Amino acid sequence: MILDIIVGIALVYSIYIGFQKGLFVSVAAFLSILIGVIGALKFSNVLKAWLYTELGWNTSLLPIISFVAAFFISILVVKFIANMLTKVFESVYLGFVNRLFGAVFQVLVVVLVGSVLLSFFDELNKAVQLVNQDTLLLSYSYQVYMVLSEELLPSLYAMVKTLFEQSVDILTTPIETESI
Repeated sequence: MILDIIVGIALVYSIYIGFQKGLFVSVAAFLSILIGVIGALKFSNVLKAWLYTELGWNTSLLPIISFVAAFFISILVVKFIANMLTKVFESVYLGFVNRLFGAVFQVLVVVLVGSVLLSFFDELNKAVQLVNQDTLLLSYSYQVYMVLSEELLPSLYAMVKTLFEQSVDILTTPIETESI
């Protein structure tokens, strides 16, 4: 089926990218958004208080500015650490191991992202039948998606929902001097 061909191409490409970047940079690229949000949630109030007390910034946009700044600072820290770990691995001649695990990790990312995309497609297909269900069940990729969607996606959705709710709370909180 065409879905299996598309998934196969995506997996081969992910192996190539993961082998090029290595494990640490691949993990950092994937997790930097999540860590950025968590870092922003934890430190935006501290940054907001510092901007208010030390620099005298007093604007209604201060919560948003501090959240965005903490988000980007967290991402930069994660990428810096990943690059340092990559250099350490290369200096002790473990660069191949780093690249091999980078390829494996990129495959896992493609499987996760593909599962999320198939989840959206599945919901759309239920509303407006684009592909017959029997045809989908013949696809190996769709069968893997079915297992992942039952086991992994509900937990992932709950985590994203919680982070989103906390982000909204942070952006609407008045100036405080402690983190959440």
